[in-house]
Amino acid sequence: MGSTIRGNRDQRFNTRTSQQRRESNYGGDKQKTYDKNFTAHSSNRTPHAFVSEPSDTDHKIDHVHEIIRDQLVPRIQTKSANAVLSDRRYFQYYKRKRTGRRCSCYLTETSPENQCPICIGTGVVGGFDKFGTVTEILDYTTPNLVMVNVEPNLSDDTRPVYFRLNDDADFGYVEGVLPIRNNIGIVDNFMLYQPIFNVGTKVYAIDSNNTAVQLKDREDIVPFLISDKIKIRIEFTRSDERPLVSHFLLRYNAVESITIWGDIPVSEAEPNTSEFGQFEIYQELNVFFPYRPVLNFHYEDVLYRCSDGKLFKITMVKENIVSNILTSTDVRARYLIRDIDVGLTRNLLI
Repeated sequence: MGSTIRGNRDQRFNTRTSQQRRESNYGGDKQKTYDKNFTAHSSNRTPHAFVSEPSDTDHKIDHVHEIIRDQLVPRIQTKSANAVLSDRRYFQYYKRKRTGRRCSCYLTETSPENQCPICIGTGVVGGFDKFGTVTEILDYTTPNLVMVNVEPNLSDDTRPVYFRLNDDADFGYVEGVLPIRNNIGIVDNFMLYQPIFNVGTKVYAIDSNNTAVQLKDREDIVPFLISDKIKIRIEFTRSDERPLVSHFLLRYNAVESITIWGDIPVSEAEPNTSEFGQFEIYQELNVFFPYRPVLNFHYEDVLYRCSDGKLFKITMVKENIVSNILTSTDVRARYLIRDIDVGLTRNLLI
C-alpha cells in the first residue's frame, strides 16, 4: 500500500514538473519561465499558461489591439459625434491646394501674388478646393487654348496674366476644354472674373454638336455635367476700350451635403462685444470636429462659418488618434480680416 501511495505522488509530481510555469516581472520587458527541472529562464516570449491554470490575461496579450479597435474606438467615435450633434455649428471647408498647375502670377516671379484672384496666393491654379465639390478653371495656363483676335497681356506688368482683345480687332474669343469629373448634377457656383467691368464679354458652353449656350445662370450649365468634358468660349466685343478677363471658374457638387459641423466652446459660440466698443478682429476660434466626415485638416486651410459668413484660417490642428484610428480633431483658426487678409477675403468664391 505504501509503495502505491508513493507511486501516485511521484506521478503527480512528475506531471506538474514536466510542464512550464511562468511568472511575469513587473517591468513587463521579460518573462521568467521555469523548465521541468525548475530552472529559471528569461525570455521576451510569452509562453502558454500552465495547464489547468489559465491566466485571465492570456486572451488580451495577443488581442488587446483588436479589442481597442473593435470595441473602444467605435464607442469613442460615437460619443464624440453625438456630443457635437447636440450643439453643432455648420461650416464650409476650403482645403488649400498644394499641387496642380502653376499660376501665371508665379511664372516669372519668385513667389505668387498674395491678391491673385486665380490662385489666391497659393501659387496653384484654383487656390482652394471646397469640400464636397470639384473646381475647374480656364485661364492662361489651361492646356490647348485657342485664341482668336485675343492675346495675353504679357507686355503689361500685371499678375496674373489677363486675356485682352487685340488692339486692331473688334471681336475675338478664347476657347478651352475643362474636364468634368464625378458629380451629382448640381452646380455650386460659376464666375467669369474681370478686373474691370466689361460690357462686351460673354461666356458660352459648347456641346459635342457644337451648339453654344450662353451661361447666365447655374441651371444653364447643368445639362453639360453629364459629359466627361465641357468646352468653354469667352467672347470679346469692343464695347469697351480694352476688355480684360482673368479666368472662368466652374464648381460643381460631388456629394449632396457640402457642409461640415463642429462644436465651439460656449464662451466663443456667439461673441458679441461690439456694444462695448470691442470687436473680434483678432479672435481665434477653437472647434472640435467628429471623425466623420474624415477630413485631413491642415495649416492654412480655411473655414467659412455659415451662421455669420465669417472666414477663419486654420493655425493649429491636433488629431485625436486611438490605435491608429482617427476619433476626432481639434482645430484652432484665426479670424480673417478684410483689410489685412485681402486676397482670401476678396477672392475666395464662397
